[in-house]
Amino acid sequence: MNKGIPYLLAALVLLTWSAGWVEPVLALFQNAQVCLADGGDFDLLRLRCQAKPSVVCIGQATLWFWLSGIVFAVVALLGTRRRTR
Repeated sequence: MNKGIPYLLAALVLLTWSAGWVEPVLALFQNAQVCLADGGDFDLLRLRCQAKPSVVCIGQATLWFWLSGIVFAVVALLGTRRRTR
């Protein structure tokens, strides 16, 4: 038996395994592209297409982010404005 055949078989097994991993990822990209091309919004957490995104939806989704940023800024401002004696 040739010494290169086990390496060739290992490479074929790795290629087959990686193709099994790549196919669902490519399908996800294709579904996202079709959704975005139709004017929808693709939700990566739920892996589904939402028909019409709205500004209200974006505002509600980022509300806690902005509130936590404002609270952090106020606490940092108050923490650095203390007078030391």
